[in-house]
Amino acid sequence: MALTFDIGDADRPKGHAILYFISPTTSEVLATYVLILPIPMDIAKYLPPLLASQLGGMAGELMGESMGSFAAPPVPEAVESVDFLRTLATLRGDDLLAGGRVALGDPAAAMTEAAGAVAEYQRLYRQYADQYADSGSPPPEAQRALDAEGSAAGPADVQRVLYELMNERDRLGELSKLVGAMRFAAGGGDTALAEETEIGLEALEQLLPEHYWIAKVRAAARDASDAGALLAQVYVERAYKLADEDFAAVQLLEKRIADLTAQGPPPDAPPSQDLRG
Repeated sequence: MALTFDIGDADRPKGHAILYFISPTTSEVLATYVLILPIPMDIAKYLPPLLASQLGGMAGELMGESMGSFAAPPVPEAVESVDFLRTLATLRGDDLLAGGRVALGDPAAAMTEAAGAVAEYQRLYRQYADQYADSGSPPPEAQRALDAEGSAAGPADVQRVLYELMNERDRLGELSKLVGAMRFAAGGGDTALAEETEIGLEALEQLLPEHYWIAKVRAAARDASDAGALLAQVYVERAYKLADEDFAAVQLLEKRIADLTAQGPPPDAPPSQDLRG
């Protein structure tokens, strides 16, 4: 069976992929997830004896032999679009495979097509992996990726990935928690907690729009004085009002910020219609 790699390389399969088919009549997209287990597994060992005897060879069809390859779900399910799968595969670092066409309303045929695609993907993966199995070292491109991750990735990158999965409101919730943690760390002289919290605030600053003034929130949170605590609280409250598009409340809070900092109006422009998008 021929597979088309929309994302990934047939010469370097990752061992985990999103597989999709297109209905020839409705153009509906059906998808499943393909996994090549790095350690072989005999699924019969984990089934009750009675169930194993009833399933017979079906278990082998659902769970491939040798390296342990399978599709979950075994019958591809309808999804919203190929673009959705492309985004999902990119986010997860999966291969994205086009398996061709499969008719709706025929689960047995769909399962057979998926099983054939799994077998072909396993063959490609085994062919790739066997090149380096005896050497004990990863392929050059994999080693370069590991080296790059080791030198470039840090705690802030990890935090950023976690916050990227949140919506804007949830990020503001994390902001409020981190400000409280920073206040606690600043008051108690807890350097380790302050450094950890600063990493989270830095990650949020990269993701939230500039008009939330996260840099100012960070500075106020680090101030151990009572004035710093009040200013940080007002900054966070302002961020929530911006999210709610309560611009009248935002203007009142900015006036209060100006009074607290005794520096006149804040340097940033006051909120306007362009903040509503």
